[in-house]
Amino acid sequence: MSTINWEQFNENFQYYDEEIIRDVIENFFEEFEERLNTIEKNIADNDLKQLTFNAHSMKSVIGNFMAPAPHELCRRIEDLAKQNSPEGVPLLFAELKRLTYEMNDELKEYILK
Repeated sequence: MSTINWEQFNENFQYYDEEIIRDVIENFFEEFEERLNTIEKNIADNDLKQLTFNAHSMKSVIGNFMAPAPHELCRRIEDLAKQNSPEGVPLLFAELKRLTYEMNDELKEYILK
């Protein structure tokens, strides 16, 4: 099963030139690891204020690619951090990490076609 809803992805980018879509994807690739590492550090440091900010930021970026499951995980992490309730966040992050890597693989296939 695909992490990305390709029908929604195509609707979202329907008015963009293919080169711009590739640039958006490549920009995500460039910052992807750093974003995950930052969120992981926020969790390890129990820095809930920064975790709220960084999970929200990641949620916004993932939203561009119409990937509902990773988007929802970011939302849940953000909400828990806002509520000062970090229990369960490491498990959510592990699933987020797995799904965003899957999303990355799908995006790589997209730009290679």
